[in-house]
Amino acid sequence: MIRPLDGKSPRIHPSAFISETAYIVGDVTIGENTSVWPGAVIRADYGDIIIGKNCSIQDNAVLHTDDHLELGDNVLLTHGAVVHGGKVGNNVLIGVNAVVLEDGDVGDHVFIGAGAIVRGKIPANSLVIGVPGQIRPLSEKQAERLKDPTARYVKNGKRFNEQGLGQDFTEFQAGS
Repeated sequence: MIRPLDGKSPRIHPSAFISETAYIVGDVTIGENTSVWPGAVIRADYGDIIIGKNCSIQDNAVLHTDDHLELGDNVLLTHGAVVHGGKVGNNVLIGVNAVVLEDGDVGDHVFIGAGAIVRGKIPANSLVIGVPGQIRPLSEKQAERLKDPTARYVKNGKRFNEQGLGQDFTEFQAGS
């Protein structure tokens, strides 16, 4: 379900895939080839939410903010993850049920492990695991995984769109 709120409507790139059971409301911008999967909630009722291109917002993920939230390009927000405000750089993987809190400032090429809780600044090329999140260097394998973390999901979103499984959001389409 896609809804305007207080005169602000989501703006969604025509190439995006939006599941029929996702909920998107308010001042939201969704970039090119981004996919939003079942049960995801993107709620911009207090501030704006900007999602870059080639992102994957997976099942039951939540994006919300008290003022501003921005995801860069190629962000993989996996199942049940929560980002509550802040900034997330490019080529970031946020693991299952991980949480990035309002003061989060996540650099590029960061791998946030499942269940981690992230606060504050996370430098580029880092691994974050645990509660609270502990910062470590990326392994070569983890760094390789972040080179194009969403490629598979971009293709999957296109496949779902081609088979008519996405939500109709023509009235909310941003420029192509």
